[in-house]
Amino acid sequence: MIDRRRLLASSGFCVYALLAEARAAVPADSRLTPRRWLLRQDELARGLHAGTVSQLAWHDGVNALAREVDVAELAALIRASETVPAGKPPADDHDPAKRFVRFRGDDGTPMHFAYGTALFAFERDNVITPHAHKHMASAHMVLEGRVRIRTFDRVADEDGALVIRPTRDVVADPGHAAAMTTAKDNVHWFAPRTARAMTFDVIVDGLDRGTESYVIQPVDPLGGVARADGTIRAPLLSFAESSRRYTAAM
Repeated sequence: MIDRRRLLASSGFCVYALLAEARAAVPADSRLTPRRWLLRQDELARGLHAGTVSQLAWHDGVNALAREVDVAELAALIRASETVPAGKPPADDHDPAKRFVRFRGDDGTPMHFAYGTALFAFERDNVITPHAHKHMASAHMVLEGRVRIRTFDRVADEDGALVIRPTRDVVADPGHAAAMTTAKDNVHWFAPRTARAMTFDVIVDGLDRGTESYVIQPVDPLGGVARADGTIRAPLLSFAESSRRYTAAM
């Protein structure tokens, strides 16, 4: 599992993905139990690693899974599980507090997944500044409060900048999930819109063999150059400069 400064990382499935996309809401009595939901996440992560699940299918599959679990039941399981602090952010950061989550099965034995899990606890002045990714995928589900989530596709890499295209800007309530892959919504940005907020994150890294497990690239969409085709040439930033420029109020 990785901290944000370093991180900030079958045909049967196709049938499932089509069915999941068709369900705008899942009846409460047919929802997955939280542990079964975690195992479905594992099936998707293993397929992504193996190449049997495409990045787009994983992206849409994990977003669909968010509608198949009761948020309160998932939060209760997380509270009953072991959480481990991921370390204190540097003094110049506005990062939310991060904790890794270690789940156990019904029999009490540790559950092992092909993905990492973490909680991000936002106070009002915390923010996860806009950043792009390489060699990884992640999904971020709001558990508490409201979070403004802005996402962008990664269109092209240029010297000292990324060309990005805005894809979504939403104030998300509990149960909303936002996934990220190289192929879709590669850049994201999170800012709380309540005094407290929390997200539960699923992270799959090491997707490109022979490279780093993950690369995180802070970018500056607000300071970028808007182009006629709707894209933005967003300069790359250092982590310190990103934290200085982007606050929770933005």
